[in-house]
Amino acid sequence: MRLRRSRLDRLEDDVLNESRPFAPILRQVIALGGHAHSEPLRTWALRELQGYEGTDVPIPDYRRISAPLVMDGLTGMFQFREQLVSMFDLPDFAQESLGDVLRLGQGVGQIESLIARQPGQTVQLAPAMAAEVAVFMSQNSSRQVLRLYWAVHPSALEGVLDQVRTRLVQLVGELRAAMPHGQQDPTPDQVAQALQNINIVTGDNSSVTVTAPVAVAHRRGSARAETGGTAQRTFPRMLVLWTTASAALVTAAAVTAWITWF
Repeated sequence: MRLRRSRLDRLEDDVLNESRPFAPILRQVIALGGHAHSEPLRTWALRELQGYEGTDVPIPDYRRISAPLVMDGLTGMFQFREQLVSMFDLPDFAQESLGDVLRLGQGVGQIESLIARQPGQTVQLAPAMAAEVAVFMSQNSSRQVLRLYWAVHPSALEGVLDQVRTRLVQLVGELRAAMPHGQQDPTPDQVAQALQNINIVTGDNSSVTVTAPVAVAHRRGSARAETGGTAQRTFPRMLVLWTTASAALVTAAAVTAWITWF
């Protein structure tokens, strides 16, 4: 008589198969978390699946990646592309939220799509306030900034996905270690024990085992995405509108932006 394959058996097979996309795997984790009455596990899997934008769940530190902030524009009759931006180029209100480090808030399916659209090409992620910053940078200057964005190498995006897969493998391994031979599905206590040994932390370094996620005041790396060479617009439309320059200077320190798509 053939034994029934458990949820954990199916999850293990899919997690170890690196050709499998993440979306169906994370849905299995949500179902497993529901069966084991684990709200933290369901919350983490859902956020990795749907993304962190528009939520009060801090973006985990493993989604923090390094990428140069660059600009396209005009100087006189000459056009420049992917020129590095220094902190001295940025207006005061943007220096804290922009730089060479960004946090990816997209769901894993979106990240996979970014990598697959044009393999090997740089992915351009534009800050949500890119248009306003470009205007400020062009004032009283012979240089006109048309576009501002992070130039992200695909390997950085792949590294984030690898971190997610590693944590899924850790989850399976810890559950196997906690379950006696012959047990089909983990108990709530076994899931809680497994999560304590997995390095899943939120942006404020609190463990995923907390039952109430805590929002943080500063989230760097709000961006919109396109792959290199595919942009149809030279001046991105802003999703966050500031009515006056003075209002921007007063409120920008408190603004936390989000990631959207071109």
